[in-house]
Amino acid sequence: MAIGDTIKIYCGDCKRSTNHVIIAERSVSSHPLEAENWGEQHYFCQCAGCDSYAYAISEWHEADWNPHTGEMDSSWRTYPNSRNQRHTFDDDHLLPLKIRSIYREIIGAMNAQLPLLTAIGLRALIEAICKDRKVKGSNLEKLIDGLASNGVLSNDQAAILHGHRFLGNVAAHEVEVARPPELVAALEIAEAMLRTIYVLPVLSNQITTGRKP
Repeated sequence: MAIGDTIKIYCGDCKRSTNHVIIAERSVSSHPLEAENWGEQHYFCQCAGCDSYAYAISEWHEADWNPHTGEMDSSWRTYPNSRNQRHTFDDDHLLPLKIRSIYREIIGAMNAQLPLLTAIGLRALIEAICKDRKVKGSNLEKLIDGLASNGVLSNDQAAILHGHRFLGNVAAHEVEVARPPELVAALEIAEAMLRTIYVLPVLSNQITTGRKP
């Protein structure tokens, strides 16, 4: 690729893959003495459709060697928006200010691929929900049990949260780095709690058809 060539990547403004004109390009690769081979191709480019700018990275690792093609399979990251970027759910503005702030920071940490901060944020979110709902407990395990006994969580959801060891540590420096699927599962349970507690009651009050006076 060279300046002026086009690459097809995800455009955050167009919300789909579009052609982007390369404005600048740089390559980064492993040192010859490194044990593993890897490489990155960095592009600063402009969408040929909406004219917005993007920063894209095509990266490969020797473990990504494709035996069918004999070449390395590359993966893409695009900024400021990526196809696999997670967004807050609709109506998150209905959340209490402190809880909304923690929730949005969790989403930001997850999109920035910061699993440790995401795990710490999830702990803080669950604790903030418990405090707001006046659920008491001496540790996170008992707080989760309290949410289940109050009907905020189902027993199955509580069991899933208990199963994630990264939520059970007592201090930030002891939090285990969780795998992305674990973080997604815990976040989706937390989002279900947020919707049940803070969003659904508001939406329910907006429904008047068939309601008894």
